[in-house]
Amino acid sequence: MVVRFWGVRGSTPITDKDKLDVGGNTSCVEVIIDEDRRIILDAGTGIRPLGKQLVQEFKQTGKAPKLYIFFSHTHWDHIQGFIFFAPIYISAFEMHLFGPGRANRHFADVFSGQMQYDYWPVKISHLPAKIHFYDLSEGGYQFDGIRVLAKRHIHPGIAYTYRIEHEGKTVVYATDTEHFKGTLDERVVEISRKAHLLIHDAQYNDDEIESRLGWGHSTWMQAIQVAQQAGVEKLALFHHDPERSDQACFSMEKEAQRIFPPTFLAREGMSIVL
Repeated sequence: MVVRFWGVRGSTPITDKDKLDVGGNTSCVEVIIDEDRRIILDAGTGIRPLGKQLVQEFKQTGKAPKLYIFFSHTHWDHIQGFIFFAPIYISAFEMHLFGPGRANRHFADVFSGQMQYDYWPVKISHLPAKIHFYDLSEGGYQFDGIRVLAKRHIHPGIAYTYRIEHEGKTVVYATDTEHFKGTLDERVVEISRKAHLLIHDAQYNDDEIESRLGWGHSTWMQAIQVAQQAGVEKLALFHHDPERSDQACFSMEKEAQRIFPPTFLAREGMSIVL
């Protein structure tokens, strides 16, 4: 299993020169199972370069991998790259999209709203790729020898943490999650237990979070506390504040590593082999 980071920023994409070493694209993480199967976590603007890479591989091999795209939630910075995802415009690609269902609306209806003519000239029903939608709820899912566990966490609207297991390797994706003041959300700790890699929201520091309670995000210290309590092997600090410079991010990483050494800063272009 290989994990690649294509978008690591939160809230909005950025092009500020002092932030591009870490990366300016919003949330998108690729989990490579093998050459035939890829899991994609969120479709922020980072999915655009991922799409270009997938199309390039397709042109070289003539084979399109099956894509499973899991959305933590449908806030703008986690879906805005999908319309620029090149594989959706190629009929050889098949993809399965999983996202939070609601009592009154299916995930497909919520998601496809961004592709109405008021916002984009191509409707989702017009796309050449084979696209399948699934309403997700809490629980475990099995497909192609892969197990995915979904658990709700604290964030405005409906949002999920995902645990992906395959052939003894486990990655947990817990972005846009908020913990209770003074205590951790035990649901996030539990789903993260003994993971080889935990990717956790780290948008704020302790001082910043005080004026942002209820916004649905964590501090890097809370990410460390989850990792320690859950006994994870590695921790990736993720969903960086769009105003945080590269220098500030790297300083945060060094401070975090003094407390929990197997911590690293998620950066665009980084690959982790599990």
